[in-house]
Amino acid sequence: MITREKAQQLLDKYISTEWLKLHMRETEVIMKALAKHFGEDEELWGTSGLLHDLDYDYVEKDPQRHVVEFDKILEMENLKIGEDIPEDMYHAIKAHYEEHPQISQKRESKLDYSLSAAENISGFLVACALVQPDKKISSVGVESVMKKFKKKDFAKAVNRSLIYDIEKTGLSLEDFIKISLDSVNEISNEIGL
Repeated sequence: MITREKAQQLLDKYISTEWLKLHMRETEVIMKALAKHFGEDEELWGTSGLLHDLDYDYVEKDPQRHVVEFDKILEMENLKIGEDIPEDMYHAIKAHYEEHPQISQKRESKLDYSLSAAENISGFLVACALVQPDKKISSVGVESVMKKFKKKDFAKAVNRSLIYDIEKTGLSLEDFIKISLDSVNEISNEIGL
């Protein structure tokens, strides 16, 4: 399996947008925390989070090409699915954009549902932190996140249904928010929140 160091090198090579780098890092730590909670492979889950949007800058943020061209990057980097990129990691990364007509993978596993939920909660938690007086993630609580979920005009770009789907893993929404907040808070200095 690809090492964390190699995954970071890919991120540094293909991602130039600063907020996107932070989003991918936040998704990584949430995924590692979820893996720990579920007793799964923390490295595999974390790396899935770190690499999930690897092609986003490469495709110039074009939703028609996003995730579709992830394979092109793997090919250019001589990374093999099933060897360097485990099948379940590849499936989760592709399935996190299952609504795209060219993506055949659908969310099925705990890893799949967790990745889609984690990458969406990442942006939502950042939005919650930015409306705090001190703009700190440590000032955000589970209850305030739950209240903001119900406000349709708050963080409109976040796909709430993908976050709610975390419950398909057996984890409650409240526990998912708590795990996510705690993990992102651990890297608060790194992400400037």
